[in-house]
Amino acid sequence: MQIRTLLFASLFSAGLSAHDYQSSRPDAHAPISVMGDHTHKAGEWMASYRFMEMNMGGLQSGKNSFSDSDFTASDYRMNATEMTMDMHMLGLMYAPSDSTTLMAMVNYLENDMTMDMKNMMGMGTHVMNMESSGLGDIKVGALRSIYQQGGRKLHLNLMMSLPTGSIDETTRNMMGETVVQAYAMQLGSGTYDLLPGITYSSQSENFSWGAQASAVIRLGENDRDYTLGDRFQLQSWVQKPLNQNVSVSLRLAYDDWQGIDGEDSRLAMMAMMNPLADANSQGGERFTAGLGLNVTLPSGHRLALEYNNVLEQDFDGLQMVLDDSVSLGWQLAF
Repeated sequence: MQIRTLLFASLFSAGLSAHDYQSSRPDAHAPISVMGDHTHKAGEWMASYRFMEMNMGGLQSGKNSFSDSDFTASDYRMNATEMTMDMHMLGLMYAPSDSTTLMAMVNYLENDMTMDMKNMMGMGTHVMNMESSGLGDIKVGALRSIYQQGGRKLHLNLMMSLPTGSIDETTRNMMGETVVQAYAMQLGSGTYDLLPGITYSSQSENFSWGAQASAVIRLGENDRDYTLGDRFQLQSWVQKPLNQNVSVSLRLAYDDWQGIDGEDSRLAMMAMMNPLADANSQGGERFTAGLGLNVTLPSGHRLALEYNNVLEQDFDGLQMVLDDSVSLGWQLAF
C-alpha cells in the first residue's frame, strides 16, 4: 500500500510548480513506457518507434510460486517455464490545433514460450517450444488538453483499440495435430476496446513529475465467445535533468486486470492440461518500478530507455510470473 500512496502523493505535489513548461527539455516527455504522455502544438508531427521486451519465468497462483514438485503432483500435463514477449511499435502524432493531438500506434508482436510437458504414462518430462507473431491491435484516437498554466499540464487520453490482432494462433501438439494456443500467446483481444485516461505533468526548474490513470474497457464479445478482462493502470514518475540533453527518471506503476468473461471453446479441453488455457485463471494485480533515461539530440530527435522490475504481483489462479521488462524508444518531432 505504500507504493500506491506514493503514486497519489506525486500527483498532489505537482501543484507546487510555477515554472513555465519547456518542451525542449529532455524530461518534457515521460519515461518511454508511458503512452500518450504529451501533446503537441498546432501543426506539429511526431513519429516514433518503441521496442519492448518482457521476460517471464515460471507460474504463480496468488503470491505463491508453482514449483516443479507442484507440477509433478498436479494433474496438469504442461508447465510454462519461460516466456519472452517482444513488441515493436510504430507511432504517429499530429496536432491539428493546440488543444487536440491525434495519435495512432501499430504493433508487431513476437511471443516465444518454453514448456515442460509430462510424457505419456507420466514417465518424465520433455521440453516443448511454442511461438506466435504478427500484427497486434492497432490503437487510434486523440489527446485533448483541458488545462495548462505555467509548468502544469492536464490532458485526456481518448483512444480506441481496433481488433486487428489474431486470436486464432495455433501450434502442433505431441500428436502432430494443429491446436489453438493459450490466451497469453494470442496477438489481440478480438474486440473493440476503449482506452480512456487522464495524464498530468508538471515541471519545476530542476525537476519534473507526472501521473497517469488509464483503463482498457472491452466492448462486447469476440467471435470466439469470450471477452478479455478490463484493465486499470495508475502510474507516476519523477525526472531529474542532468544537463540540457539528458534526464533520468523513476516510475512506479500499479496494474489491475480482470478475468476472462466466457471461454474459447477450442481451449476447454486444453484447460485441464495447461493452466494458461483456463479462462477462470486470468485476473490479477502487479506493482512495478522503472528506472529510465531520456536523451535529446539535434533536429528534433529523442532517444529513451527504461528498465522495469516487478516489486509484487498477485494472481487469481496460475499465471506466468513477470520478471522484468525493458523499453527502448526513438522519437522525431517536426
